[in-house]
Amino acid sequence: MGHVRRLIIVPAAWFLRYFPIMNSQKTCGPMYKEALEKYAATSTEFRAFAAGFVSGQAEKIYLGACRAAMFRPSQDRTATIIEIANDVAARYGLVVVHPIGAKQEVWICRPANEEDVRRMTVFIEDSPAWHERRAWLCGIPEKDVDLEFHKRAGHGERCD
Repeated sequence: MGHVRRLIIVPAAWFLRYFPIMNSQKTCGPMYKEALEKYAATSTEFRAFAAGFVSGQAEKIYLGACRAAMFRPSQDRTATIIEIANDVAARYGLVVVHPIGAKQEVWICRPANEEDVRRMTVFIEDSPAWHERRAWLCGIPEKDVDLEFHKRAGHGERCD
């Protein structure tokens, strides 16, 4: 008796979900981590660095460059980021929205965009619609939206 070989065909979407093809372009997380490691060795320095980073994002929202900004802190730093975000948002007349999604993201936004941020939870994470909405909120020009951002190097890694 000969051996029977079977060809199993699986949908591309299933394959890519479990075996994503990464690209070499980085997410912003690894770059943030590099800066943290260079400038913020202690917890006090981390707080100062994070406050400056959140303030820079708030300034962009306040001046109209974007509608919102997102932070995805590690669990042990979430309370610190929320505290900083609340302080900074109050200064700029913005709103803090959290937790959003499975990754417990912290967002700051204009009051007029609070519902837009909250609606992020209706999209399937890493779907094209999810990436489009995030890009729109973050002020990414339509031509620069990366619908496969989750395949970039550093995605899902601890960045703080």
